[in-house]
Amino acid sequence: MGRNYLFFLIGLVVLLIFSFAFCWATIYMEQPLLSILAFVGFIATLGMAIVIGLSAREESTGLSYWFFIIAGVTALLFMWFITRFGVLIQIW
Repeated sequence: MGRNYLFFLIGLVVLLIFSFAFCWATIYMEQPLLSILAFVGFIATLGMAIVIGLSAREESTGLSYWFFIIAGVTALLFMWFITRFGVLIQIW
């Protein structure tokens, strides 16, 4: 099962990169419709990283720490995105 976790880890990194690209396009190219894709990507990455990390920890796989690191990085990027997008649409 360790090999499957490695594929999940690579998939989460790719999803995080695409989510960040959509986030960047939303904020700096001022295309607010891409914010939906960025939001869904960040939420999916965060949720999947936590769930798969907990599953990997139960099987005592060494990759579980990497899933939690990706979840932490995703949470930080998501908070940055939410604050920048809020400023862009003038909520605060």
